[in-house]
Amino acid sequence: MTGDVRLDRLDEAERPLTARMSIMPSGPDDGGMTPAQLRSLPVAFPFDPAVRQAFGISRSAAYRALAAGQLPITPIRLGRKLIVRRADLLAALGISDDGE
Repeated sequence: MTGDVRLDRLDEAERPLTARMSIMPSGPDDGGMTPAQLRSLPVAFPFDPAVRQAFGISRSAAYRALAAGQLPITPIRLGRKLIVRRADLLAALGISDDGE
């Protein structure tokens, strides 16, 4: 059995590349929310749909990015609900809360 190559023992360079997920929209027509719309959100709101709309990504991409730790926000878990603070979302997007 010497000389056999096991697939799970391949060197890093021999492994196939996997695509990395991006949380940023890929083009100008990907939806998203304007800074004025983001500022008009309540102080705290449910994760879905506001966060996915703010980043211009799909619902599944938002939850995948959250699970992978790729979202720059940390929602608060209340039971089964995920709650996001407006200040956290605005800071993650680099938008000031005072309207300027």
